[in-house]
Amino acid sequence: MYGEPGGLDGAITMPTLLKKEGYITQGVGKWHMGENQGSLPQNVGYDDYVGFLGVSDMYTEWRDIYFNPEVALSPERFKMMEEDNFDHYEVHCTPADTTKCENGKLIDLDYIKDLDKHWMETSLAFLDKMKGSAQPFYLYHATRGCHFDNYPSDEWAGKSMARTSFSDCMVHMDYVLGKLMEKLEAIGEAENTIVIFTSDNGPECEIPPHGRTPFRGCKGSAWEGGVRVPTFVYWKGMIAPRKSDQLFDLADILPTTLALAGYPGAKLAGLFPEKTYIDGVDQSSFLVADNGLSARRSRIYTLNQYYAAVRIDEFKGVVTGEIENGVVQKGDIGGFSGSIFTDTGGGIVFNLYTNPQEDASIGIRHIPMAVPLGSTAGWYMKELFEYPPQFKIGFLSNNPPLYDLVPEGEMAAKAWIRKHGFGRVQP
Repeated sequence: MYGEPGGLDGAITMPTLLKKEGYITQGVGKWHMGENQGSLPQNVGYDDYVGFLGVSDMYTEWRDIYFNPEVALSPERFKMMEEDNFDHYEVHCTPADTTKCENGKLIDLDYIKDLDKHWMETSLAFLDKMKGSAQPFYLYHATRGCHFDNYPSDEWAGKSMARTSFSDCMVHMDYVLGKLMEKLEAIGEAENTIVIFTSDNGPECEIPPHGRTPFRGCKGSAWEGGVRVPTFVYWKGMIAPRKSDQLFDLADILPTTLALAGYPGAKLAGLFPEKTYIDGVDQSSFLVADNGLSARRSRIYTLNQYYAAVRIDEFKGVVTGEIENGVVQKGDIGGFSGSIFTDTGGGIVFNLYTNPQEDASIGIRHIPMAVPLGSTAGWYMKELFEYPPQFKIGFLSNNPPLYDLVPEGEMAAKAWIRKHGFGRVQP
């Protein structure tokens, strides 16, 4: 967020690895991966990047007299935000300068409306450039629309049936995707390109107009409504049209694409340092095989610094969760304003096929499923000891080193981690 240090900070990324394989890499749109030098797009694998470095509301909320009149109408506070230590501009990043990105237009309440049109034109131009190229390409396109605050362009305002700022942005983003797919066909690369269309979280429920899903919870929570999203994977002539409700984690994108690029299975590990943990699994067969099944049987859920839940098939055991209205009962209630509960007693299990709302625990009458759920959770705890997570920003950044807080002894340390979240245990 505003002025925070970076998150990627030189990490080995998918575009980094694809670039080594001869891919041309283009990034467009929202970054939100850090503004320090090691986290800039050109330093983690992109040949070119056009977008902004922060998150959408960083550029708008303090300017808007309707959402934040206390700041927007206060000269002193407005000046504070103008001078705050984050980049206020649309940027252009290339490896020609690894120290910084070149600032373009200032992102204010007028230019914010035009970003998605500009970004679409940038991606279309990149695809045109790739026509007939002997080199493969990777394009990351992250839209700005449908992320609060929503500011539809004048061209698209009122074009949706609901005529809300969110729905107007939605139909605009549908148009953008259509133009990108048309261009892919026009340059003759649809048969050679895998397209993944997804979202990084469930709907935002604290900012009207609220999103809706059939699931419990929203963005910011570990309930299904916070983490489960529709995802489309398209590869002309390779993936037969069908639908599946099996597990696919966004972390699976890296090993899947790298497998298709020539690094399946254990070969992928050779591209990373020994102490780097690869969360994803190769889902190539799931995608391209007729009626392919997911290679992933389980998924770990986290909530801020806490281990929240584990899922195997349709069963989800919850250890840490959020009561959305646990603090406030009025106003905008969603994934960021609830209270977190821990130490459930170990008996909360939901069947997500029969109860996607996660409001009826079946843990006591389905104890046999506690065996694989418990063993998978234990395996995850063991992995945390071998590959300790790192706190770089946010919730614990001002606290003393975590290993000073964790009690000595493996059993005591594990109990502490279960209660307080992730722990970094001193060797």
